[in-house]
Amino acid sequence: MLSARRIPLGIAVRLVRAALPISRTWRFRHPDDPGRPYRPVLKREVHACWHEHLLPLTCLLAGQELATLASRDRDGEIISRVLRRLGYEVARGSSTRGGSAGFRQLARSFAAGRGVILTGDGPRGPRRSLKEGAARIAKLTDSAVTVVGVAASSGRRLPSWDRFLIPAPGATVFVSLAPVVADGAPGTGDIQAALRCQVARCEQAAREARWSRPPGVVRSGRGAARDASPRPGRGTPARRSLELRLRRHWRRSRAALPLRGLARIYGGVHDARGRLYDAGFLLTHSAGIPVISVGGVTVGGSGKTPLAASIGRTLREAGHRPALLARGFADEVDLLAHEAPGASIRGHADRLRSGRRAAAEGATVAIVDDGFQHRRLFRDLDLLVLDRDALRRTNGARLPAGPFRERWDRAVVRADAIIVTGRESWTAEVSRFDAELRDRLWDLAPGVPVATAVFGHGPLEAASAGARGWPGSPAPRLALTGIMKPNLFFAQAGAACASVRERLALSDHGSPSRRERTAAIRAAGRGGVLTTRKDLARLRPFFDPGLPIWVLPETLAWKAGWDDVRRLILDTASGRQDRDPAAAG
Repeated sequence: MLSARRIPLGIAVRLVRAALPISRTWRFRHPDDPGRPYRPVLKREVHACWHEHLLPLTCLLAGQELATLASRDRDGEIISRVLRRLGYEVARGSSTRGGSAGFRQLARSFAAGRGVILTGDGPRGPRRSLKEGAARIAKLTDSAVTVVGVAASSGRRLPSWDRFLIPAPGATVFVSLAPVVADGAPGTGDIQAALRCQVARCEQAAREARWSRPPGVVRSGRGAARDASPRPGRGTPARRSLELRLRRHWRRSRAALPLRGLARIYGGVHDARGRLYDAGFLLTHSAGIPVISVGGVTVGGSGKTPLAASIGRTLREAGHRPALLARGFADEVDLLAHEAPGASIRGHADRLRSGRRAAAEGATVAIVDDGFQHRRLFRDLDLLVLDRDALRRTNGARLPAGPFRERWDRAVVRADAIIVTGRESWTAEVSRFDAELRDRLWDLAPGVPVATAVFGHGPLEAASAGARGWPGSPAPRLALTGIMKPNLFFAQAGAACASVRERLALSDHGSPSRRERTAAIRAAGRGGVLTTRKDLARLRPFFDPGLPIWVLPETLAWKAGWDDVRRLILDTASGRQDRDPAAAG
């Protein structure tokens, strides 16, 4: 295979330049005004950004009389040739080689009337760790500093040290500029804090753009346009219909024959992967800090995310600095941030990478949300969450014939502690089932602590301007959710608020179509919408702020066994567990 570094320099430059026209399809927007194009004109001052945002900013700011810095290596030569073609003045140097000469050249460019823009963490990182270059050139030129935040609604990230961003064709790219406010000359810490704030602002706007992407328009007949649903995917009617059909099969004693056949294939692949880990052919790797996994054997609805947040609060109160590692769904990340204030929240499919970065930034313990099957990351403590509702009311089969990822009676052997959860009311029947289940668990995994928890709900909370200005008691008419078990939420909503008359269930992590939004607004009337905390951030952008939106907060009540599990969690976080990480790489 031909290495990229062996491509002749001239050809490499032409390849990069040939890829730039894709930027003409990007829609640049400001986070505060996503409906109108945004083309900022940079002032004659120092601007700081992250290295990963180099591509969209290079295309956006071309031709604005700017000077920048490129390293003296081969990559820097490619970048400098492309930048000069786009109208930038390029000084050569970096923090490791030729930096002083490069800064002097930037100062001369500034004196000649050009603005300066620098990638604060370039050329080799660490990612999003600002070096002294921006503060140094600002002091040298006696200039103010402006930070530039960037995020894209869709795109790819390269497997490089900076996770270089390449927005997808047609993506919305959010850009925000903000001056650095500091007493006297801004320092590196002031610039880094301002830059992180602007990037977070753009990333929030990008998440909302993904959630609120309108349906496409297709043509039929003689060119007449009509509204159409988006292509089948997360949150679309096609996916929703498939989920509903599968759930009906899950409640049958035996699913359809094709589903049972697919379940055997899925189960065989899953079990083979587990045996490869058990035999040492697939290795686990350490994150460098204690890792606590909160995972389950069913798909969604067992309460893993609120449990992970609760454990994060427990560790925070005990003096630890926890990091919560989520899969990357924006609603789960927002829920964790709300329920575990002060913890570091990271959303990425690669939990090992997230854990190591959290450790590098000062976290003392990592909590993996939905990590029981994520065996690549070594866990010091495996907490298995068993869904009491799924055990009582489904066929117990594996996906797609049932909701189970693996056989729960075998999975309990790998667990260091077991937490049985449910959202049904704690009745005498539920209590008897729980006692029988605890006895069964003792037989299957003797000595493993077992705790029992029940999720309930608290009083309604106002979540929009319309709700906060509502006179009197909340009176939502529509219950709206996109979780795995909408029926249990609807039951809680009806018990909490008698005004609820209509119900709308979306797919798990799903968003409403345009037609559903119209129907939801009509059904909500003046009383508004009742939803879950997990759904809130994803659904709020679809509705006018004047519409009353209420949240039914979830509560967690422990019925038995929590003290033993809590003690195990605290011992693990403090490094008092004796589990042997010899397999960790």
